[in-house]
Order: sequence, then structure tokens, then C-alpha cells
Amino acid sequence: MPGESKALDTGFAKPMRGVDRADFPAQTSRAEPLQDLQYLSAEPLETEAEKPPETQLEEPQTKIARFAPWLIATGAFTLYALISILRYERRESMSWDLGIFTEAVRDYAHFQAPMTGIRGQDMNLLGDHWHPVLMLLGPFFRVFPTPITLLVAQSVLLALAAVPLTRTAIDLVGRHQGYAIGIAYGLSWGVVQAANFDFHEVAFAVPALAFSLCAYIRGEYRKTILWALPLLFVKEDLALLVPIIIALVVARTRFTGRRVTQGATLVSGVALGVLTTSFLVKIVIPHFNPNGVYEYWNEGGCLDPKLHAGVGKLLTCVPQQFMNGIGDKERTILMTLVPVAFVALRSPLVLLAVPALVARFVNVMPSYWGTDFHYSVVPMVVVFAAAIHGLILMKESRERKDSREQERPQTWLRSLGDAQLKHGAVAMLAIAAALTQSFPLQDLLHHQTWFPTARAQAIKRAEAKVPSGVTVETTIEMLPALAARTQTLWIGNPNIIDAPEYEAFDLDRTGWYGQSSPLEFVRTRHPSYDYEEVFADSVNNVYVFKRIG
Repeated sequence: MPGESKALDTGFAKPMRGVDRADFPAQTSRAEPLQDLQYLSAEPLETEAEKPPETQLEEPQTKIARFAPWLIATGAFTLYALISILRYERRESMSWDLGIFTEAVRDYAHFQAPMTGIRGQDMNLLGDHWHPVLMLLGPFFRVFPTPITLLVAQSVLLALAAVPLTRTAIDLVGRHQGYAIGIAYGLSWGVVQAANFDFHEVAFAVPALAFSLCAYIRGEYRKTILWALPLLFVKEDLALLVPIIIALVVARTRFTGRRVTQGATLVSGVALGVLTTSFLVKIVIPHFNPNGVYEYWNEGGCLDPKLHAGVGKLLTCVPQQFMNGIGDKERTILMTLVPVAFVALRSPLVLLAVPALVARFVNVMPSYWGTDFHYSVVPMVVVFAAAIHGLILMKESRERKDSREQERPQTWLRSLGDAQLKHGAVAMLAIAAALTQSFPLQDLLHHQTWFPTARAQAIKRAEAKVPSGVTVETTIEMLPALAARTQTLWIGNPNIIDAPEYEAFDLDRTGWYGQSSPLEFVRTRHPSYDYEEVFADSVNNVYVFKRIG
């Protein structure tokens, strides 16, 4: 209307600071003071006393929620570092892996190819498995040249996954539920087992997979793909997941509501993943292997190209391999789902755990079937992400139900979902805490965990007798410390070509065949050379010999 303010015409009022109330028309009603205040300022005025209680508490709660994921991750890191470093100090290595990776990272630290004599003389470790991601540890090892560097790095990587998992649960499920889920992940047996098992390159996959899946849950699809890409450089079997995750993103963003097209996209992702892993196994790894082969085909049983005779035989023998040790395999599947109170089954993301489980169960080696070592850490991350996603899906389903006028009949599955939604996070935390009594975290409560035995002290004295830079043949418990500063060989390898300059071993772990003395044992291993004793602890059966001819 003519004469009215343009601010009123456009639907908003510009702030009018310093304007005297007398400038307004006298007929302005005193009964509408809020309208006058809104006219003076675009922002409504509100005193501190008028703020509702939840607004006053919002800032501290936000700070707690923001820092909680990092606090949980720090606690998890402390536990992982303790159990792994204390095991190393007790010289109780479970395999040769920590020694192998220490030797490889040491070479990377000096810009050399990862030649690992522990695995076999003249063995490039990239010809064993595909894990160039280990190069990232080189600079840290250059500053701190000890196996503990690898153990600390592994603890950081395993604990870091708690950050996206906890934060996503806090934001999308609920604050207290998020805390419970984050702590449950930190205590989960699959992650603890990985921390307890020396060192393994799969630790790099844990935070990458957690960040990727949590980004997918949040709908941040570019981050989903970017976080998944590093899996291509962690291990050949993990490369399978990258095209599958990309296919998940494409199916959700490009083909929403088109079930057939989405299914075809996911099948294409699986096929591309298989091709990617096949390329690494058949082309890349044999290129670095001194024998030009992939060393692990024999563990696949009838999958070994030398053994199977066509598709027909594969269709009969592969199911038989799956059925072998079915009790152990069933227990592993059950134990994978128990820490998340089976909530992961509510999300399709749980299917991403299938490739890792299938690869283990088709293997003919029983050590892959159970809950030992580090093999369950990748499925564990997947099921925790899937559990968070499952809770979100159930929450959204209930909200849609509340918005409808007519409710659907309450089925047993829906009742179960209601219970999972209400108590699932607490159940995860309770289960994780209970299972710590059956897995390595409970070792921290025992006195002997914190103090090396007399045998461990003898092994450390023996290690000190071996000069840096020499070639030494040794047993598993001495491998890591010596691999950090010598050219190390494992005494159990039959393919040692050149006699080492030193022999250092715990006689009880050498496979000693009852020769008349430890010196005679060394001479039997290398009959063309002679050795002299430089250290002996006959009580603990620990010895060091030096080659003299």
C-alpha cells in the first residue's frame, strides 16, 4: 500500500538501532509490545532467565558429545597398547609376524625394498601379500627403531575406529546409546584379539572401513568412497570390498527405488571386486615373488589351480571344504554377532562381513576357522557399523508408524525390534564387558602379565650379545627385537641358503632333535661351518653362538 515501509512489503524488517520510541505513531497499541520489539530487531530478545533448562545445558552436553568419541578411543588405545607391549616385553610372540613386519618396515624406513629373510632368503614381502600401506610406518620407525613402534601404531589404528562409530551412534541413535556402543566396540573380543596378536597389516583397514561405513550411514557418499579406497593397498582380499562399497553408493544414489537395477549394480560390484583381487593374486604378487607364484593357493584346497579340474569339481569340493570344521565355523559366526546383540542383522551392511568369513571358511587350515588371532577384526568393525545402521533403520520405521493413523499389528519381529531399539546399546556394552573374562583383556588383572619372567630376561641378555647389522638365525620370540637391527632368519625355515654369522635361540623352541649339546645342534644345521658359544643360560636353555669358520 502507498506510504508503507518496503521492509513490511518484502516480509522482513531491517534492524533499526538508535530509533526513539517517540518517532512511532501514538496509536501503536501497548497491548502488543512483542510486535514493536520484533520491528526494532530481526532477532527476538530473550533473557538468560527465560531460557528453558535444556537450552542452558545444551552447550556442555555438546562438548561432552564432541569429545566422547576421542576419550573412548584413547581408553581403547591404552588397553590395546598395554596388552601388546607387555606381551612383547615378556617375549611371548605368537608367530613370526611381528618379526617379519618389523624387518619390512625397517627396510621401508631406509627407502629399500622390503626384503624379509624371516619369510625366506631373497624374499620380497610384496611377493607374499599385497600391503604397500606399510610404507606409512617407515618414517616413524626411522625415529623409533623398535618393534614397539609397530605395536603402538596398530593400537592407534584399532582404537581410531571407535571415533566414527561412536560419533555416528551419538548423532543418529542417541547420546547415551552412542557412548555404550563406542565402549562396546573398544572392548569387543575381535578387536582385542587383533591387538593381542603381535602385528598385522589388516590394522590399517579397521579405521578406513569404519570411517567409510559411517559416512555411508550418514549419506556422505563422497567420503564413503574416499575412505574405502585405501583398502586397495592393505591386503589383496580386502581389495574385494572397494568395488562393492562403490556399488552400494551407486545403487543408493542413482537407482533409488529400482530394486532390480540396484541388485544388478551390487552384483557388478562383487564381480569387479573378485576381478580386482584376482589381478593382485595372479599378476601383482607373483611379480614380486622370487618364484613367480602366489604362495597361499595350497591353503585354498581345491581352489588351488594345480588341483581343481574344472567347474564341476569345484561345485562338489568347495561345499565339502565349507562343511569341514562346521562346529568351529558356526561358533565364529555366532561370536561375531553376539557383541552387537544381533542388531547387525537389521542392516544390509552386515553382508559386507561375508567375504572375510567365506575366505576363512573355505581355507583348509583350521587356524583360520576359530576366534583366535586377528582374523575377526574386519567382520567386527562391519557388524558394529551395521548395528548402528540397524538401530537407525528401526528408529525411522517407528517414527513412520507413529505418524500413521492406523497402526499395523504388532508381530513378534516388531516386538523384538522394539526391545533391540530400547535396550540394544546397553546389551552390547554388557556383552562386551562379560566377554573380556574369556579374552586377553582379563590378563591385565594378573600379576605375571606385568613382569617378565626369568626366561624373558635371559632372552633379552642373549639378544644384547648379537651385534647390529649381522646375519642371525633365531627362534620366534627373539625375531622382533633382532629384526629391528639385524638381517634376521627364522630357525624353522628349511630354505636358508647362506649360513648366518650368529645363532641365537631358545633351545626349547628350535625343534632340537636331541643332539649331545646346543653347539652340536648348530653344527648339525650348518655342517660346513664352525661356531663358538658367546652366551649361555643353561637354566632357561637360551644360547648365542658366533660363526668362526
